Amino acid sequence: MTRILHILPRVPPAVCGIGDYAWLLAQSLRDEHDIHSSFLAAGTTWTEPQGETEFLVFRLPDLSTRALVEWVEARKEEFSAVVLHMSSYGYQKRGVPLWLAFGWGQLSQMPRRPRLITMFHELYASGSMRSSAFWLQPLQKWVLRRVARTSDALRTNRQAYADWLRGNAGPPTSEVVVMPVFSNMQEATEGEAEPAERWQGMTVFASTFDDEQSTALAEVCRRLRIQRVGWIGRREPPSLGKELSVRHIAHLPAQEARDWFRFHGHAWTGYNPAFLAKSGIFAAFAAYRTAVVLPEARGLLADGLMEGVHYTTPGSASAADSLRLSQALHGWYVPHNITFTAASYAAQITGKPVSSFA
Repeated sequence: MTRILHILPRVPPAVCGIGDYAWLLAQSLRDEHDIHSSFLAAGTTWTEPQGETEFLVFRLPDLSTRALVEWVEARKEEFSAVVLHMSSYGYQKRGVPLWLAFGWGQLSQMPRRPRLITMFHELYASGSMRSSAFWLQPLQKWVLRRVARTSDALRTNRQAYADWLRGNAGPPTSEVVVMPVFSNMQEATEGEAEPAERWQGMTVFASTFDDEQSTALAEVCRRLRIQRVGWIGRREPPSLGKELSVRHIAHLPAQEARDWFRFHGHAWTGYNPAFLAKSGIFAAFAAYRTAVVLPEARGLLADGLMEGVHYTTPGSASAADSLRLSQALHGWYVPHNITFTAASYAAQITGKPVSSFA
């Protein structure tokens, strides 16, 4: 039996996309590859898991190089690999976890050590000269380069991130696996019958919606003959007209997503189009074969997404295209779904060759 350790900022039930990603990945690695996971939470905040957890969960006693090295060294015989889920702000409030960079480097020098794999969920921040992100960006990049250079294998969720790692980080290996994120809300069942009224429903997550998009959303609902809008988030939905029925829920539990998307065949997202490959919400839209609408025309996006093929816009939306768009988007998703992603991780954990989604 193979055992691995995940290092990450937070674990469920904390609200954390990276925690959800790692937990679902661990389930698939266990069920499909007999690779068993433990978790080491090393973030700036901590939420105590309730009751007995599915996997062993530990908390790093101190966010320091010494604590990290001593913790892993004491257990290095237990794990074949350590997977670091890299999101700098999760480990240090300014996005400069020097302690982690130095600790990861020291682990790489440890004799008879586990294999070190880093998943870059994010890179560095950017901002105006008035922001701390602008002045700290050189240090953030230094941390990323240090971690990359002392890893045995690298992976990330965007081609642009992989290009930066190859061109700037100078890792000792040319292997940078690229796979957009999988859905954190499970995935559609293959061959499941879909009710006809599915295409009369539209899903909107408040966190990806700008109030200035209200007019465009109302118009696209008219063009697509939408009757129901499912609004998810704590923020109140905008006024979209009397002809639309709006259902507002604060949160969509993962176990309820399958039933939800059976009756909501369309989805709207105002998430930054350049970063859709790292959006768990967009991954859920793709996993459940929805026809996605973006607020503006964008043409060819990053990571292989193309207007008119995988998504549409308010000015081009047509009910006649919805099924085709939903199928194409699902086809884009399948090569990086949870099964393919787990197989890719399993190959890296065992040191076997692995190909990227891209």
